[in-house]
Amino acid sequence: MAEEKNMSSDVMIQIRGLKKSYGKLQVLRGIDLDVKRGEKVVILGPSGSGKSTLLRCINALEEADSGSILVDGIEVTSRRTNLNHLREHLGMVFQRFNLWPHLTVIENVMIGQVVVGHKSKAEAREKALAMLDRVGLKDRADEYPVRLSGGQQQRVGIARALAMDPKAILFDEPTSALDPELVGEVLAVMTQLAREGMTMVVVTHEIGFAREVADHVIFMDGGVIVEEGTPEEVVVNPREERTRAFLKHVL
Repeated sequence: MAEEKNMSSDVMIQIRGLKKSYGKLQVLRGIDLDVKRGEKVVILGPSGSGKSTLLRCINALEEADSGSILVDGIEVTSRRTNLNHLREHLGMVFQRFNLWPHLTVIENVMIGQVVVGHKSKAEAREKALAMLDRVGLKDRADEYPVRLSGGQQQRVGIARALAMDPKAILFDEPTSALDPELVGEVLAVMTQLAREGMTMVVVTHEIGFAREVADHVIFMDGGVIVEEGTPEEVVVNPREERTRAFLKHVL
């Protein structure tokens, strides 16, 4: 069973002293971060700064070397934690969609509910149809992923995450594998989720999304948080030279 610990009631994700290395390469060098319930946190930074590794540690797809991660009181970094129970709380949307090619769209949205959530197939199908409708793809339910555009596949990925009724969703560069003309349809779905109050942690290079949707923006480089604050503070008027150089490059 998951191990639970007390944390502030308004904090959904609490990270303290998180470190992660791959061999001699230290990717995370002691991250401290709180994500409040309903908060939209956007993480910016150059490739190799540790952004995706941070998300993968939160969801226990990577094992932290040291430090602690609590998600809604569940201690992710404890070996006693049931990871399936954790992932019922945390949705994850991947850069490369990670859909099963041999399953139809609706089967992709159903599978986590059945295997992890232990729902009946009938119940999972009803939920899947509702979530596909929410992302505008109910009419493509019986297609296979290969028949969909990249933007549609990513919207299926979002529907799959939503079908688990998560308390928070992690987005790992959800638009970076898309052709530019398809980015908008995915960002529109994410913006709507934000308006509805979903707790979101988004790794992205979409500066416009960060400026318009985020409550809290973090700039990472070299495995540390260089700067954080409101979009106005970090994106519009950054204090740190490393942040300014990055924004100048991507804007």
